[in-house]
Amino acid sequence: MTVSGDRPGYLAETLDSWSAVRGLSSRPFHFVVEPGDGLARCRAVIEDFSRRQVARAVEVEVNAERRGVRANPHHALATAFATGAASVVLCEEDIVVGDDVLECLEAVPDDPDVLAACAFSTRPDPQPEDVLDDTGFSAWVWSTWADRWSRFLCDDWFEAARAPWDGAGAGWDFGVERIAARAGLRFVGPLASRSDNIGRDGGVHALPEEFEASRAPTFRSHRDPVAWRTPLPARGEPSAH
Repeated sequence: MTVSGDRPGYLAETLDSWSAVRGLSSRPFHFVVEPGDGLARCRAVIEDFSRRQVARAVEVEVNAERRGVRANPHHALATAFATGAASVVLCEEDIVVGDDVLECLEAVPDDPDVLAACAFSTRPDPQPEDVLDDTGFSAWVWSTWADRWSRFLCDDWFEAARAPWDGAGAGWDFGVERIAARAGLRFVGPLASRSDNIGRDGGVHALPEEFEASRAPTFRSHRDPVAWRTPLPARGEPSAH
């Protein structure tokens, strides 16, 4: 999880949601924390989360200097994959999750043409709660695999984040989309969102007047386990829709 070090209130709410996630007990939880003005309070929130013992292990890394919104996510992913992890979930301090978010991300097929599994959906309510499909990229809780990290994302992360022309999107999330487009890769996620934005104030790119439009209408904090359906063609087969 990337943490700005400035917004302990959002961090506490987000970690409350992660505390209810099924399957978290089998995973380590690594925090990469920026040295913000609220660092001491953020550390206290993380210590409280650690005491709950809901994750297999809790590790905290505080950056000596602020890495910034492009470098900190890259560092978080690189650090996690350096442990030998087969896949890594990247999450943020102001994005709450449903209790089945890991079940959702793990249900996404590990196909070579899938660059990432994304938990967030902007689709209107209602949506079927058990369907995965092709989506655009969302940075609001997503996972990728070690081979796709090393082959596509790790080395091209910063260059791809640069706007290729005036008016084009700049930022690492735009960069991930550009990398996928160049390589002919896709993103898969749920029709009914498994994450939601709570970061109304204090974010680098957050505008309070745009907050409500950024919410996920289909998000629910609790869902019973589902048998996931993936109406996607097998690799090399034509799409049915």
